[in-house]
Amino acid sequence: MTRWREALRATPMRLTLRLVALYILISALSFLTTWWLASEALLDASESVLEQELEELAASGDPADIALAVAEGARKADPEHQILRFDGPQGTVGNYLGPLPAGDLRQVDLSDKAAGVEGSYIMRSTRIGEGVLTVGQDTDAFDELREVFGKVLFFTLIPTAVLLLAGGMVIALRSTSRLAAIETTLARLAGGDLTARLPKLPGPRDDLSRVGAGIDRLAAAQEASVAALKQVSTDIAHDLRTPIQRLAVLLDQGLARPEGPDRRDFESASDEVQNIAATFDALLRIAQIEGGASLPVAPVDLSELLRDIAELYEPSAAETGHELRLDITAPVVVQGDRRLLGQAIVNLLENALHHAPPGPVTLGAARSGVAGASLWVADHGPGIPGSERDRVLRRLYRLDRSRQTPGNGLGLSLVAAILSRHGAELELTDNAPGLRATIHFASPENSHAS
Repeated sequence: MTRWREALRATPMRLTLRLVALYILISALSFLTTWWLASEALLDASESVLEQELEELAASGDPADIALAVAEGARKADPEHQILRFDGPQGTVGNYLGPLPAGDLRQVDLSDKAAGVEGSYIMRSTRIGEGVLTVGQDTDAFDELREVFGKVLFFTLIPTAVLLLAGGMVIALRSTSRLAAIETTLARLAGGDLTARLPKLPGPRDDLSRVGAGIDRLAAAQEASVAALKQVSTDIAHDLRTPIQRLAVLLDQGLARPEGPDRRDFESASDEVQNIAATFDALLRIAQIEGGASLPVAPVDLSELLRDIAELYEPSAAETGHELRLDITAPVVVQGDRRLLGQAIVNLLENALHHAPPGPVTLGAARSGVAGASLWVADHGPGIPGSERDRVLRRLYRLDRSRQTPGNGLGLSLVAAILSRHGAELELTDNAPGLRATIHFASPENSHAS
């Protein structure tokens, strides 16, 4: 019973009731209009027939001849269907001699069982000299018309309204079951079960299916966000524990010296503090980028940006034995934040300079067909194993599990966060040898920040 009550209160049922009411109203108006038009047409036809009979009977213009013609016609006519009557100077003749209401054209109910007259008639009268000639016919045609319209009403309008209501109830029940699945999933999500997902909703894809898909996407994003938060908490505890412990040891050793700490103690402690601060700063930047704040969007010429970065890093690259090469054939323009895109490119370039041995490092950009753009940083270093390429985008994840090499494992995470806000994707592939990090933009003219 509860399900039926919910179905009656459901939006599809309310819409169905409104549509049925509108259908009945429009059908009733159409029905009445058609009935009125048909009745008027039948009345006009009847009046024309009566007019013709009056003209034929009154053709001679002589009351005696008219009385004779009416008497002869009344003798042959069936009074149940036709009335003929002439009230002339010599008296009244016809197949109905009872009282008649006044008027030229009227519908009257006559009753003269002795004469065989019983029922409703349409009467037409006209004055001829001192007499009045009246003809009439039964209203059986009007009764048949009412019967036809009654059947149309009973077998068409009412069943259609009932079927519409039944169909609306079926749709409402289905909608109620689908909404119940959505409400159950939302209740589980609100209760903390972030693994809750909607079951496959029956029926064709519609607005409820799209809402359900949106809920699933939101739940998946929330689950991923919470999982990432847990992972970050674990990684922070793991990655910062060692430098903090080293910092504590350095400070204790410096304080334990009889002559007091020297400059090297302070320098080592300062390095550890800077490493910790850099880690927190990177995490903060990632959080700010992923926080959804609006980005200043403007056209960014990637070819010009790459030239600026190459010019800036060329001296330091030369010191480590690397050669920066540019692979740019034409201007490549996207929409985005130049500062953040520059940060992403710099992170990729620094990774290449840090991990690759002396040799060429290529910065390139090009259009991808007619609807996209790409940018890449390629080196000839050790590369990244295929099984690790998705993992290195996670916060604080490092290939060097021993944490002996410098770094905090946040460079590629920051790149992924920046590109996500720009609707771009990062692809890590084998450069044979080395790593090729490629950024794919959706459109060179309309790559906008989210």
